[in-house]
Amino acid sequence: MNVGFLGLGAMGLPMARNLHKAGLLRAVWNRTAAKSVALAAELRCDAAATPAQLASQCEVMVICVSADVDVLNVVDALLPGIQPGALVIDCSTVSADTARTAAARLRTRQANFLDCPVSGGVEGAQKGTLAIMCGGSAEDFARAQPVLAAMGRTISLFGATGAGQATKATNQIMCAGIIRAVGEAMAFARAQHLPLEQVVETLGQGAGSSWYFVNRAPNMIRGSFPAGFRVRLHEKDLKICRDMAAASGVSLPVVDDVLREYAQLIAEGYGDEDISAIYRLKWRLFTDAPFRNPPSGEVFDLLRSARTIAIVGLSADRSRPSHGVARSLQQFGYRIIPVTPSAESILGERCVPTLAAAVASLPAGEHIDIVNVFRRPEHVGAIVDECLALQLPALWLQDGVVDESAARRARTAGVFTVMDRCIFRDRAALPT
Repeated sequence: MNVGFLGLGAMGLPMARNLHKAGLLRAVWNRTAAKSVALAAELRCDAAATPAQLASQCEVMVICVSADVDVLNVVDALLPGIQPGALVIDCSTVSADTARTAAARLRTRQANFLDCPVSGGVEGAQKGTLAIMCGGSAEDFARAQPVLAAMGRTISLFGATGAGQATKATNQIMCAGIIRAVGEAMAFARAQHLPLEQVVETLGQGAGSSWYFVNRAPNMIRGSFPAGFRVRLHEKDLKICRDMAAASGVSLPVVDDVLREYAQLIAEGYGDEDISAIYRLKWRLFTDAPFRNPPSGEVFDLLRSARTIAIVGLSADRSRPSHGVARSLQQFGYRIIPVTPSAESILGERCVPTLAAAVASLPAGEHIDIVNVFRRPEHVGAIVDECLALQLPALWLQDGVVDESAARRARTAGVFTVMDRCIFRDRAALPT
């Protein structure tokens, strides 16, 4: 059996290589000729100059291109060279109507057609383990078995022409819902400060797991989304699903929501990243959320357990609010560390110029429990940076010190953060 392959993209190239390994590949063609010439030289097969030339050499042709119009253009380009009885296998993801149109055009030359979209990503294409969903006649399906078996592991016929594409559309809807849920779950886990690798290792064995969770949650942990299944290609597929559902008078909420999110990713320049890039939007739900102070019970627990409070911006002037607060904190039994370069000592405590110096000044076994800030809001961002670098556990922005962005950043990084509240008044209100 001589097989030709048309479309050497991220999926098509490894699929063609697997056909070569099976001893079936005779010729290749690609719209960008350099790709087909390079692969032909590597595999020692023919690089056809045109689809028609490839069709004249092959009894079976496999197409793997990006869009409906591409499939129909390739089919039209095959027709001048195609032989009666030839079989065209289309592994692209297109609409069921496009599959039926392609089959009708091939019938004018007594050629046959199977729509055989695939699932399993680039990894599945490379390993020859794709799931292949087929539509067409049982006779053509049986004839295609050696070709399909070289590229996939799970191969099923779902009905007449177009049934393979309808099944693939079903798959793409599931992928949309799953990758969206995985993105939200991983953003939630990060916001809860869980050990993310352990989350994937453990939940990957649970009832909520999926291929996307096991194989794409690591992308989310790294914040890197190398193209496997590109956002813009899944968007194209979901538009097909939306249109097919609309023909039944139905809108699909998951599809509509994911299409809206993909449109945002594409507008921001992420269209060629893997669909796991949806995590970018899910994490923003947490980083962009309005800052809210922790529940009073948690604030009181912090004040009960704290022993040492570093006060950034503490003034030596007894008339200043920071001085009165610091004096009151001492009366409640806290040790204070004045963080200010403008004085040598305040309230009997030696001043230090920075939080790093405050940490270094502590005896072994002691630590800073709370950083209390009396600086103007424009200084808060740098103070947060220092808290994060020193891994300090709690940040308290005194009443009047408001920087939501910095407070969110600290909270997101795991720092217990209170904003625009008076630490003295909260301590005075502490239930006995």
